[in-house]
Amino acid sequence: MPIQSPRPPVNFPTIDILTWIFDDETYQYDRSKPLFVNALDPSRYLTGNGLRDVTMKIGHGLRELVGVKPGDVVLCSSPNHLLYPAVVFGTICAGAIFSGADPTYTAFELSRQLQDCGAKVIFASAATLSVVRTCAAELSVPRSHIFLIDGPKDGIRGIEDLLNLEGKDWQRLTTFREVVTTSGVLTYSSGTTGFPKGCEMTHWNMVSHSVSFIHSSYQKSARESRPEQPYIEPVVLTHISLFRGLGIYLYMINSARLGHLTYIFEPPSLRDVLNAIPRFQINHLLITPSIAVLLVKSPFVKNFNLVSVTQVVCIGAPLGSEVALAVEQVLDPDGSKNLKLCQSWGLTEFGIAAAFDHGDWDDQTGRLAVGPLLASVEAKIVDEEGTEVVQGKHGEIWLRAPFVFKGYWKNENATRETITLDGWFKTGDIGKTDHRGFFYITDRKKEMLKVRGVPVAPAELEAILLSHPHVADAGVIGVPGNAKDNYGGEDPRAYIVKSNPELTAASIHAWMARHLTHYKHLTGGIEFVDVVPKNGMGKVIRRNLRDRAAESRTELTLMSRI
Repeated sequence: MPIQSPRPPVNFPTIDILTWIFDDETYQYDRSKPLFVNALDPSRYLTGNGLRDVTMKIGHGLRELVGVKPGDVVLCSSPNHLLYPAVVFGTICAGAIFSGADPTYTAFELSRQLQDCGAKVIFASAATLSVVRTCAAELSVPRSHIFLIDGPKDGIRGIEDLLNLEGKDWQRLTTFREVVTTSGVLTYSSGTTGFPKGCEMTHWNMVSHSVSFIHSSYQKSARESRPEQPYIEPVVLTHISLFRGLGIYLYMINSARLGHLTYIFEPPSLRDVLNAIPRFQINHLLITPSIAVLLVKSPFVKNFNLVSVTQVVCIGAPLGSEVALAVEQVLDPDGSKNLKLCQSWGLTEFGIAAAFDHGDWDDQTGRLAVGPLLASVEAKIVDEEGTEVVQGKHGEIWLRAPFVFKGYWKNENATRETITLDGWFKTGDIGKTDHRGFFYITDRKKEMLKVRGVPVAPAELEAILLSHPHVADAGVIGVPGNAKDNYGGEDPRAYIVKSNPELTAASIHAWMARHLTHYKHLTGGIEFVDVVPKNGMGKVIRRNLRDRAAESRTELTLMSRI
């Protein structure tokens, strides 16, 4: 039997995403107050009314100046910027589909995404202009179809050219057929297990996800869980790139829908995040596992006043219990705030799937759970044959909800392999559920190791490594099993960043032996490195580590670099 969300089901309005954000009267806030603020220059901001006005100007400008038509794709290659949300919503206002690209992409990577999505217009910034111009020339995108989000430069028009036009309304979608067939966003998966694929999100996907997430969080759940405490509106910092699905769903759609004060910037270091927290009195902090590790391991964190933070959520990849509890100690050393870290689980193709109510957390397993399913979401956990497993057993998690993405952009084969005929989305994530309805995420299906015939999650080994006081970061992969053991399969190998130069491979082996059973030991060896490759969400890019292992592999000798 499918696992049902413990939360009451909700009704989803048949409207487009912009009407949901700007015109629906279910939630009201003062739209004359700052909504999105430039964290580097707080005198620059957008109010709720200002965001709507700029959205309609960009929408009209795209139609008028460059002939954008419904169904065209508009791509943005830029670091976080105050006008980034307006570019997303303005693209949708034009009837087009927005696609965000990683601003750190090389020309090869950006060209691949541009070719795949067929973008007609590109928004860039001074930081990405060189790469964008190279790709545009290669793909015959006219220079007149490039706009710089931070102002004109080198003969390329700035976004001001669009903002000089009068704003015009968007095309309202009012029928179910319209909202489920009209796409608004094309987000690209991280590509840790292959080339990135475009995930097509419809207006129905975006509205239903926003409704479900809001129903499960913020005001209602906060007042129910802690009725004795006054509800404090979230103040948020966007230190995670806005081009990601998470940025679009949480930082843009939900912040604009609810009026949450949101400071926008893309900090170059943890110090910038820590400086911004007390300056802007950030109270809701969203982190990735890589940031969690830095909070625990970086010696300078104690020099910052983080008293304003009252809620911290980790998302992106599984986080070990030791690190999670250590983050709480950093942010609430005397326990006076009763701050508890919560893990949450989401996917590019789905949005947030499981999360805790405001003020709730997993106390039984040391913060390992990611919470119950969002409202109107159902799941099942299956083995390799697709048969449902019993409660408490690990398997691949399948999801079904109104916000399962439409499919992979122009890739019917990949879509058929991922979404079943009866609407189940095969997440590729391995996990389990408990008697409380809480979910636990172990690792990606394609990243699970087979050691002596037993599945081993690299994330579990990484969590134990990160609990070592002298390990700054770690990534684990499988390498071909040692032939002399005559069992084949894989051996776990660790790539470790030292926080103490005296750390040795021998001490790591001893640490693992003390914490884990024998088949989870690092029999594939240990290599000390300067950095563990990760994507922007803190997920280890194991493909890069596997390439490194293949290049350095010798016949049967496994070397540990000390």
